[in-house]
This record gives sequence, C-alpha cells and structure tokens, in this order.
Amino acid sequence: MKTWTHIEELGFYPELVTRSLRRALGGKELLALLLQLDAGFDHGSLFRHLNVVAVSTGSLVQLHVDELEDGGATVASAIHPLRAIRGMSYMEQVTSPERQGGAVTEITIAVNLGSARRGDVETLQCEDPECVADHGFTISSIPDDLTIRVSAAADGLDALAQAEEFVDVLSALMDSTHG
Repeated sequence: MKTWTHIEELGFYPELVTRSLRRALGGKELLALLLQLDAGFDHGSLFRHLNVVAVSTGSLVQLHVDELEDGGATVASAIHPLRAIRGMSYMEQVTSPERQGGAVTEITIAVNLGSARRGDVETLQCEDPECVADHGFTISSIPDDLTIRVSAAADGLDALAQAEEFVDVLSALMDSTHG
C-alpha cells in the first residue's frame, strides 16, 4: 500500500501534510487514506484546501489544510478513537450491474463520529389540494460528521480505489473494536 506516496503525488504542501498526519497518528501505522483536494473562492481570490482522512489501528484522523492569501497555510486536525465511531455507511454507484456485479464508478462514505447532527424540517401536507389546515411539521435528525464522495469521473480511478480500500479497512477495524 503506498498511502504516504499519495500525499507526495498530490503535491499540495506534501511536507506539511505528512508532518501533520504523522503527529496526529501518534506513531501508529497508517492503514488507509483518503485525500480530497478542492478549490474555493473568497473575495475574488482562488484558494485551495485539502481534506485528509486517515485510519490507523486505533483512530480515525481528519486534517483540513487551507491555503492562505499571504502564501501561508493552516492545518486543523481532529483525532477520533475508533471505539467512539457510532457507525459508517457507504453508497456505491455501479455501471452494468448485470455483469459480474458491475463496476463501481462512485462511492459516498459517511462516518458518524457522534459529534454533529443535521436537522431537516419539512411542512406536513395532506393529499387535498384545497386544504388550508396546518398539519404540523416533520423533523429528521441525521448524523453529519464526515461525508466524502469520490467518483472515477471527477477524481480518477486511483482515488476511487483508495476510497474502496478505506471502506474495507475501516469496516474491518470497526468490527474488531465494537464487537
């Protein structure tokens, strides 16, 4: 597995990302890695930022690296013990499912870290288009801690393979730490 090489190949402050990730891992072995480089606009300027999600035998590490206007960078780190993860879900999009199960073209991974939730409020309505009664509301509370989408078209086949490997590794580790 060439997890550390992926950081170098991405080329976004690789020394800074490597140093920060090694520190956050606390000497534990890096088992799986997801990298998502993105760009944003702020006050007419283009800035890049990198999300890093890594798994070791005992923790899930998140790094967020922002490029600053003055040429500097910031790194925000979060370390979550695997035993604190409440769950993981993933959705795969496949082409030609009738042929050997199909090829995965996109995967969305959601990890419930138990620290944030998103609430959706919707107005309840009845079937009668003439009805003016107040039917109340429905509220959904959804874990919203970590969600990453990786697609072959946007991110490439290597990134998609990394995402699948990430799911495999985290799933196996969660089973051993929660079972």
